Amino acid sequence: MFPESKTPAAPAQRFAILCSSSEAVSEIRKIYVAKGPGDAHFLRGLLESAGIEAVVRGDDFVPLQGGSLLRMETRSSVWVLDDEQYPAALEIVEEYVRTSKNVPGPAVGDAWRCGRCGEEVEAQFTACWSCGAERPSSG
Repeated sequence: MFPESKTPAAPAQRFAILCSSSEAVSEIRKIYVAKGPGDAHFLRGLLESAGIEAVVRGDDFVPLQGGSLLRMETRSSVWVLDDEQYPAALEIVEEYVRTSKNVPGPAVGDAWRCGRCGEEVEAQFTACWSCGAERPSSG
């Protein structure tokens, strides 16, 4: 199915080979639609660290996201290259989604003023960017 080679093809090369063969395209399966390219590439790295070949598609369409110019999916997505690895990949994706919900996002709230230098500091920072003083406790 794949051309003879002395070195194994990288996932992106294998993906290109699969896409050039009409009989093999059914082997790749979308497993995750990401929040953005960073999210997609992080998950791809998790899958590859578990020995599952995966590729990211759509990370070059970021400027087009949200528009109605195209009818195709433009969000970054992760694809598994081998049907046999899909069940194991699905377990990793489910764990990733479950644990990523517990990761705190940027702090929401009002900016605070540094008591040492008077600089205004955004809410997500715990120390003044200008002088390094710690944010005063709010209690």
